[in-house]
Amino acid sequence: MNRYFGPDGLLAEKLPAFEYREIQLQMAEAVEASVRDAVPLLAEAGTGTGKTWAYLIPAILSGKRIAVSTGTKTLQDQIFDHDIPVLQRLLFPQLRAVVLKGRRNYLCRRRLSHFAVQPTFAAREEAKLFRRLLHWAGRSETGDRAEIPWLPDQFLAWNEISSSSDQCLGQECPDQSRCFLTRLRQQAARAHLLLVNHHLLFADLAVRCGGFGEVIPRYEAVIFDEAHQLEDVAASYFGIQWSNFRLQELLHDAQVEILRATKNPEVTRQVRGACEHLEALNRRLVHLSCRPPAVTGRFRLEPGKLAAGFVSTCTEIGQSLTELRPMLAPHAGSHPALEGCQRRANELRAVLGELLEQPNPSLIYWYETTARGLFLHGTPIEVAPIFQQHLFKHTPTVVFTSATLATAGSFAFLRDRFGLPDETRELLLASPFDYHQQALVYVPSPFPQPNATDFCQRVADEALSILTKTRGRALFLFTSYRNMTQVHKLLEPRLPFPVLLQGQKPKRILLAEFKDNIASVLLATSSFWEGVDVPGEALSCLLIDKLPFEVPDDPLLAARLEALRIQGKNPFNDYQVPRAILHLKQGVGRLIRSSQDRGVIVLFDIRLLQKSYGRLFLESLPPCRRVHRLDQLDDFAKTLE
Repeated sequence: MNRYFGPDGLLAEKLPAFEYREIQLQMAEAVEASVRDAVPLLAEAGTGTGKTWAYLIPAILSGKRIAVSTGTKTLQDQIFDHDIPVLQRLLFPQLRAVVLKGRRNYLCRRRLSHFAVQPTFAAREEAKLFRRLLHWAGRSETGDRAEIPWLPDQFLAWNEISSSSDQCLGQECPDQSRCFLTRLRQQAARAHLLLVNHHLLFADLAVRCGGFGEVIPRYEAVIFDEAHQLEDVAASYFGIQWSNFRLQELLHDAQVEILRATKNPEVTRQVRGACEHLEALNRRLVHLSCRPPAVTGRFRLEPGKLAAGFVSTCTEIGQSLTELRPMLAPHAGSHPALEGCQRRANELRAVLGELLEQPNPSLIYWYETTARGLFLHGTPIEVAPIFQQHLFKHTPTVVFTSATLATAGSFAFLRDRFGLPDETRELLLASPFDYHQQALVYVPSPFPQPNATDFCQRVADEALSILTKTRGRALFLFTSYRNMTQVHKLLEPRLPFPVLLQGQKPKRILLAEFKDNIASVLLATSSFWEGVDVPGEALSCLLIDKLPFEVPDDPLLAARLEALRIQGKNPFNDYQVPRAILHLKQGVGRLIRSSQDRGVIVLFDIRLLQKSYGRLFLESLPPCRRVHRLDQLDDFAKTLE
């Protein structure tokens, strides 16, 4: 690796801006050895390490087909649109790399042609956009929605024309030879690097586990970047799910396809009647799932504690799905789409039955009500068996990397959660940035406990003084929507700077405005703790209201904690604290993104100083100076001007 990353290596020769970093070379050598020896690697590499090239170059040189999996679209786009083209130009002109995304990102030609015959739109503006989309579809080589950034996120017709595993006809599709996904998979089969996201990779593992083929072409090794996200992603793909949306889609498709399959009015009338009955049951189930006063939330799926009529409605839905199938059967043989509807009806009935019977003790059964509808889940409590049986067993070379994998200098937490084998290697690399000079951590003391009635008022008052010193230029991260809105209400009228609030506009627009208006202050919650990159003076102050402990009454978290109790472990120290540390490290990592950045990190949680576990959080942060009085910010704040 010294030939590439050394002070006189090829990168230094071909890239004028290249800076030799010993830690980058160390990581590249560790990845090279991991791939060569087929031994898993845990590598924490702080911001500024150059970790992307440190794993891409040894992966390319290995000669193996390697999947690179990212947690965010931002990183995936950066690798495919920037890093890989540069490496192709400088070092590897023959490199073939393909980016693969979930089906819903791609246009389905068959569904588009059917929808275009009699399109329906939620708003008049969608009709104009659809005409523009038709023009794009006629000349696109990929069918990837990313090619049309002018199409708004809320363009509802996309759900009617995008690819879907439920509606896919496979080899039976009349457009199979022109299918965008088929072409993409053919390209992927010839590629050296497969760039995917965590969701797609675990969807592929789940499909292979069920014996239903593959989503991603076979690979010999996998590199997980942003690997700290993997526990929740893996759990979501190796359980079972049911939603009112999947039922709605089935009923819509069944009525459309029966009209295409037969002109017999009696048959179509029967199918329409059965579907309308199921639609009424579906609406009733969504209504019964609401638990006032909360409109949304996550709850244990305990049949004995559900609203009266919930279980009987589920049972009736299952029976009605059973009755729907023979209505479709006589026409399914000559009409593949109807055959697909039959299969889906059977799957939905079976899954709903399993969710009510709850036969698997390794799953936690729960449901979620959102503004979009009702979702029922059976989720694995532990993911270590999933990694061991479905990942390590078939792909021994697995590299896990992120800026946040260790807690207080130890990988023990993730080794345990992922079920990593004993031979797994570890590499802990600090960021090359001079945090002692570039950043200051302020933990105000004395300060109210986070559960104090005046906590939000004190946070707003203290933030006003801090933001006056930093002249705005701040990202304010919250652990709850409630705290965010309350502090915003108290703070916004008193600030002389533009104040942006999550939810007022789409995330990408808010971030663009935040970067463009240097004095602005952005208040946000969970989705802004990761994947936000704002180098330069626009972000000179990062404020965090509380330590990011997860809500303890979340059903999946509660099940994981109970499993640890049964194992004789301490759920708080062995799970909740390490998870919160990794989350805090992600949030703090938003501030210093380059060697020129400077800024203040403000943590309003007095538990950092008063609780025994506070030391673990502080030890996990970058090595910054820490102060506890407001006046101690003055000298450092002047350097931000």
